[in-house]
Amino acid sequence: MSGLPGSDDRARYPCWVVNPWDSQYLDVRDYQWREVAVPFWKDINARARDADVKVCIEMHPHNIVYNPGTMERLATEISATHVGAEMDPSHLFWQGIDPVAAIRHLGDLVYHAAAKDTRINEQNCRVYGVLDDRFARIPADENPVGLGGKNTLTRWPADSSWDFGAVGRGHDQDFWAGFLTALAAVDPEMAVNIEHEDQELDQIEGLRLAAENLKAAAATAGV
Repeated sequence: MSGLPGSDDRARYPCWVVNPWDSQYLDVRDYQWREVAVPFWKDINARARDADVKVCIEMHPHNIVYNPGTMERLATEISATHVGAEMDPSHLFWQGIDPVAAIRHLGDLVYHAAAKDTRINEQNCRVYGVLDDRFARIPADENPVGLGGKNTLTRWPADSSWDFGAVGRGHDQDFWAGFLTALAAVDPEMAVNIEHEDQELDQIEGLRLAAENLKAAAATAGV
């Protein structure tokens, strides 16, 4: 992921600016990009070029690169040669982004892909929206997943606006066939890794279902 700077050089916590309707948020965003993200990723691009490897950024909310526009901005501002996108559609779905359109827009900037679905729960979404913040702390005696330092994974809302799912449990085979077709148009040899985060299925069942649906979509797409 691209990381997320704080609001200024004295900040203790990251700051995600998603709707800079007030100019102070533009000031924050300018600092994050100009002073932190661009210098950092210019260095990463140079290191990757020297090592002859490619670095793939997942467009993930709570990061400075979270959609095709910010991915394209980063690539442009660092004159990227070895930094591009890891195309995970699951984080684009709930933002209202069409992953196939995103692939076509980014083109050769897409280096790698993940197969993970998202189900939009329309009834809940109509009330809480996609920026639903009803997450809660998981008590220490329930062994929450550690995320580094004192940070832990939080508890998802029971009646969530959206959920991650195995391939096919949010979008049908036609979507996934179109997704694979769009990827193949960029690079016929591109790897597509299954990512399992479906809380309703165990690891084996989730991977099996995703693999079956992805292979069926590949057959439909002829790729």
